[in-house]
Amino acid sequence: MQIAEGRFARRGSFFIRSSFLFVTACLLLCCGCQLIGRERPVPKQMAASRNLSQRGISELERGEWDKGEALLAQAIKACPTDAEPHRHYAEALWHRGAREEGLAQMREAMRFSGDDPNLAVRVGEMCFDLGRQDEAAKLADDAIDLSPRLASAWALRGEIAQAKGQLDEALADLHRGLEFQHDDKRLLLLTAELYRQQGRPERALGVLEALRDCYGTGEEPQQILYLQGLAFAALARYDDAVEAYRLGLQRDRPSAELYFRLAEAHLRAGRPAEAGGAIQQALALDPNHQPSRALAEQAAMAQRGPADAVRR
Repeated sequence: MQIAEGRFARRGSFFIRSSFLFVTACLLLCCGCQLIGRERPVPKQMAASRNLSQRGISELERGEWDKGEALLAQAIKACPTDAEPHRHYAEALWHRGAREEGLAQMREAMRFSGDDPNLAVRVGEMCFDLGRQDEAAKLADDAIDLSPRLASAWALRGEIAQAKGQLDEALADLHRGLEFQHDDKRLLLLTAELYRQQGRPERALGVLEALRDCYGTGEEPQQILYLQGLAFAALARYDDAVEAYRLGLQRDRPSAELYFRLAEAHLRAGRPAEAGGAIQQALALDPNHQPSRALAEQAAMAQRGPADAVRR
């Protein structure tokens, strides 16, 4: 009787193992090129997709966007359910101006990745850039629900509120994001711009100084220096504004707006001749730049004598 019971137990165990193997095989067939667990060997489709994806990403990093896009398209064809190539393919499409297609691919990446708050934020950023503020706001909220300490989600929500003119709400969201990542460059830049919009140049300067500390000497982006110049000018620190604008002109391609601001700071500092030179540079870049044309008249009046005082 004991022997019979032992045989029955072994048969039951065998039946359970066989059933498990059958279910596992079915899962592998149904999942296609997706992985069940890390211990399982990577299917050929997934291996091919990841190889193509890595090559495509490398091309994107080298600035070879067309080559990278082509390789990532092949990666998606090799394994359509892998989120990673969809994500990078979306960025390649977005880069060349195919924004709707890029957004569609990023949505696919989000769908195949499950609840990834970072992808929700990126889809939200794309929606925001396309003017779909309500959709972007929902995605930001979804990302915060999934990961309440995700700084990029708070940045997106703050940027949307700022665009709607809800400056107090925007500032609260940005400050919340900075609580979780105090050196986030995007958060700091948005916060500085928001303080400028609120007419609080001293606070803007404090944030911009913290932002410049995130970069090496001489590596600050032009936008930071431009905002610093505006803040200095708002505080009547015109020489500091001139220096900020000059550095900004060295960082990236010059613009008529930046030369105009430089001219304006020179003029307010009592240097109409230098202002005239900067105005000429602005008009050389954009002959129809109306603020520069108006400022040119003020500079000419100031150069003619003290009777024609600079309008402040």
